[in-house]
Amino acid sequence: MKSSWVVVAVAGLLSLAACERRDAATPTSTPEPTFQHRLSGDISGDYRPTGEGAIQAVASLFIGQDGAFTAWEAGSQASPPVILSLTEPQGEARVLPDAYVVTDDRMQMRGSAPGMGPVELSARIDQGALATARRNLGDQTPVVTGTVSVNGRRTPFTLSWWGGD
Repeated sequence: MKSSWVVVAVAGLLSLAACERRDAATPTSTPEPTFQHRLSGDISGDYRPTGEGAIQAVASLFIGQDGAFTAWEAGSQASPPVILSLTEPQGEARVLPDAYVVTDDRMQMRGSAPGMGPVELSARIDQGALATARRNLGDQTPVVTGTVSVNGRRTPFTLSWWGGD
């Protein structure tokens, strides 16, 4: 009799522990957006697809200067420090950041645009290629490579620093 009571008690504790683990895994609220940059150099500029006639999902990526990031993170919503333009059948769609983490050599961004689902960008920034492109006033050197995901569909892209016309 005593052993069956112990079995029931142990089963009850295991059941309670399973419920606590399930509750801990279930988010209670949506996390706040993260806007964070850690830059030691200047990666600002307009980045466009590499090569002649390059057809990609990404039409351009604008990265602002350090001051634009600082202002955005302080609450100014005047001018986003990152703007992603995607190619769509109807033209281009501008994706503004809902969250980002930007460093000298990496960029993660989550954003949205009217009529689109969630957009996520993950990219690597090649500092050596950026320096070369700036010295050559915007050649076709690949500087930013990564993937963009729209509604869960991932597409690779390669961008060069654009020096203007």
